[in-house]
Amino acid sequence: MKKFLYLIPIVIGIISCEEKETMPQEWQFEKVVELDGVNPIGVALDGNDIFLSDGDHNRIVKVDLDGEILFSMENFERPMHIDFGEADMEITDKISTSILKERALFIPEYGRDSIAIMRDNKRDYLIINDSLDAPAGISVYDNEIAIADFYNNRILYYNGSEWISFGKEGKAAGDFYYPTDVQITVDNIFVADAYNNRGQVFDKTGRFLAQFGKDENFNAATGIYVSDNEIFLTDFENNRVLVFGKDYTVKQILKTNIDKPTDVIVLDQQLLITNYRKGELVIFKLGDKLIKEKSKSEDPEHENHNH
Repeated sequence: MKKFLYLIPIVIGIISCEEKETMPQEWQFEKVVELDGVNPIGVALDGNDIFLSDGDHNRIVKVDLDGEILFSMENFERPMHIDFGEADMEITDKISTSILKERALFIPEYGRDSIAIMRDNKRDYLIINDSLDAPAGISVYDNEIAIADFYNNRILYYNGSEWISFGKEGKAAGDFYYPTDVQITVDNIFVADAYNNRGQVFDKTGRFLAQFGKDENFNAATGIYVSDNEIFLTDFENNRVLVFGKDYTVKQILKTNIDKPTDVIVLDQQLLITNYRKGELVIFKLGDKLIKEKSKSEDPEHENHNH
């Protein structure tokens, strides 16, 4: 019996030499989905349903993961980075006003200087006692709304009780040079500061907290998405997406089949990237990265190991 027990650590040691060593998970290219006549700018999810803004054709389309258009909403004026959400906001159909009480699709219309709201094919507009100039992105989080106001070089933010505005044209920390996308999280507001070639982070009073990507040679940081563990920033002219950790260090650079990316979002374990120029969705999947496979015969130092 004692001899058997002594053999256990030997067996475990031998097995360990045969095991594959893996790193934490990373994003791996899966496929390209061709879109029929769609040049996507923004992407948003309603559950597992995928919605794209097709700015060149002034419409919103719902597509599946094979690229088939399931339905289309027409007659917008260059819709940009869109979002789904529910917020108790005053809206108008240009005849009467009401309070939005259900989940809706929020659509920044760059060419109309307004925010359209779609529910069951009914179109209303967000009432804002301020003037937008080419809104390029919107984020809705609980009862909060943030708008990337492109030509005004600011973020217009509704905190649940009042609107505040922060930012101005410039290159310094906290300034903007044409912000194109925005996302609210539980504590912060993240901004794609497109032509300052960086991402920026603010608290919900508009106080600057951090910037990232400044040293990564971005050329038009157009789209941003923040997941539980990562921050994604699209690099439009350089045809890549950079993945940052929550410490703002680069974790991964994605390039495979990416061509003029404008936006990105996570659906389950899949990363969806909009290829504006080619009219495509590029899909990456989360998986383990294999470093190496080591066996007893492959390890030159194995003879010196005492298992």
